[in-house]
Amino acid sequence: MAVRRKLVQTQNIGIDFIAYGADGSIVLLAEAKSRRGTSDVWAAKLRRNMLAHGDLPRAKYFLIATPERMYGWKHDNLNSDEVPPEFTIDARKALAPYFAKFDQDPERIVPEAFDLLVLAWLTDVARSAEYTEALDPSLQSLSDSGLLSSLRQAHIKMNATE
Repeated sequence: MAVRRKLVQTQNIGIDFIAYGADGSIVLLAEAKSRRGTSDVWAAKLRRNMLAHGDLPRAKYFLIATPERMYGWKHDNLNSDEVPPEFTIDARKALAPYFAKFDQDPERIVPEAFDLLVLAWLTDVARSAEYTEALDPSLQSLSDSGLLSSLRQAHIKMNATE
């Protein structure tokens, strides 16, 4: 007997990517920003603003990806406090194969191309059992946070906003 997944309605919520677990629950909300020169303070403010001004569903993790860094938080309730990221990864290392594969320069990538690049990375992380911190040491903090294992076999959707 097949298990039916009931996906949370997430259209037009103002977030770029949503990862659904096997049970249909939301594992990750992720935002891609092609901006460079970001910091933990910038990421905390962006997250706070998104949570304060958006109607975001409950998620286990929240991630902001930039060409240089990825900032992440573990949480089950999405309060709008300005808190620093709980974990970060060096996106220059984690995303380097994708910049090369798509023939993109991290210094000049346009937002739409960066969105697709992050979607490809998230999808690969979710689909590949071999995608581990041993294979890619830049993912150690994702592994330590539990996000890497939570994304295994997740269904990644690019959120359509109008």
